[in-house]
Amino acid sequence: LGRVDAQIKVRGHRVELGEIEARLAAWPTLTQAVVTVVADARGESALCAYCVPAQGESLDWRELRRHLAGYLPTFMIPSYFVELPELPLTPNGKVDVAALPAPEADTGEQAHEAPVTLYEMRMAEHWKALLGLEQVGLQHDFFEVGGSSIKLIELIYRLQGEFNIAIPVSHLFKVTTLHGMAKTVEHIITGRLEGAQPYLWFNPGQEKTVFCFPPAGGHGLVYRQLAVHLPEYRFVAFNYVSGEDKVTRYADLIESLRPEGPCDLFGYSLGGNLAFEVAKELQSRGREVPNVVIMDSYRISESFELGEEHLAIFERELSEHLLRHTGSEIVAEETLGQAREYIDFSSRTPNLGVVSAAVSVISDEEKVSFYAAAESGTWHGSSAARTEVFKGSGTHAEMLDQDHIARNADLVRGILAGGAAHAG
Repeated sequence: LGRVDAQIKVRGHRVELGEIEARLAAWPTLTQAVVTVVADARGESALCAYCVPAQGESLDWRELRRHLAGYLPTFMIPSYFVELPELPLTPNGKVDVAALPAPEADTGEQAHEAPVTLYEMRMAEHWKALLGLEQVGLQHDFFEVGGSSIKLIELIYRLQGEFNIAIPVSHLFKVTTLHGMAKTVEHIITGRLEGAQPYLWFNPGQEKTVFCFPPAGGHGLVYRQLAVHLPEYRFVAFNYVSGEDKVTRYADLIESLRPEGPCDLFGYSLGGNLAFEVAKELQSRGREVPNVVIMDSYRISESFELGEEHLAIFERELSEHLLRHTGSEIVAEETLGQAREYIDFSSRTPNLGVVSAAVSVISDEEKVSFYAAAESGTWHGSSAARTEVFKGSGTHAEMLDQDHIARNADLVRGILAGGAAHAG
């Protein structure tokens, strides 16, 4: 619309209207857009985007705002969005800005955009606690709902403590809406931005500790609900560690976190295979491992050639896990890369040998028979103590879900208590 060089100031920030319009123009269901400055309810300058949808299309303001947040700082994201059938033009064909309708008073607050993903919901809880708010939406700006630089530092401190990540202040300053801040945390955890640590703590005040190994995709967050249902245990939920020496590195982490005493290990999906390998490493160092609890992981009895069909299966599983446990539908390429490396490592690392720990398998409710002694995926013969198979609740992808986690956590509790009784 010939306005790339149009610059104005909004709340102290210099804004290029043309840059915003260019980002809007990239949205596939939008044919035309113009951005202007209007007065908000308090009489202050605010940005308003007037948008013309493509024929037969409807505009999703939530998704459009998310699109803009991926490219623009918060102060350049319009506060108001108005849909028009066409833009009014002057006789010489330019947009008639004076003829654009004023946005309705509630347009900027249109349909409270409730947090959906795990990151958004946790961010919302921190905002409410810090700022004394009863409700916040994705579109709200931290500094416009009562935040300050001091509150931002406290927010960062809380987020770093919860997710065990390092968050540079500059990252949270870039997009200060709730959605933008939540996306920053998600990008750090998934590896798109630097700052992720190798593990998360759950129930950190407890003495009895369970070390949990990640499934494909490498996120310890999948164990969040398991820890909620086992509050008497401290959980160290590992994120994925890359490299051929990952077994040694996980064992080193465990020894640094628990220099002495027994170490119970847990793993879901590929995490079960990894837990077994780390148990062997700890055993070789003279450490006591009473229990290796494996949630629906077939034992890999020999190396195999990794094919595209294996990757496709795990990528589908990974997408499903992220959606179930974080609410995120988009699988970052960094996360897929971790999953592929993990699967490749597992295909070359068969679960051979025997551990002194009791090996307990919690099976998908439909696959108990697949873990029988004669089956190829069985763990029978992997323990010098005992190997038991328990029928879990739910199918593989559901086992850590809200509907099944209580029953499966009870199984884990019983196994760990029984293991403690048999230890030594």
